[in-house]
Amino acid sequence: MEHTTRTGESRLVRKCSYPLTALGVVKRVYTNLAVLDVTAEGFVVQEMISGLTLRGLQEVTGAPLRMAQ
Repeated sequence: MEHTTRTGESRLVRKCSYPLTALGVVKRVYTNLAVLDVTAEGFVVQEMISGLTLRGLQEVTGAPLRMAQ
């Protein structure tokens, strides 16, 4: 999926504003910028596109990120 909307807003947010029908089902998200795991502590970055830094990814993401160990 695209990491941001057409207007530049992040699709990955701290808290969903829509009603949830399957809480806790998604374990991994693939975007055009990165591969992120969904954990109880938040998003964990597994991979990023070449040339992108964690800081750059965080600037376009509406939730805290951390790098995988």
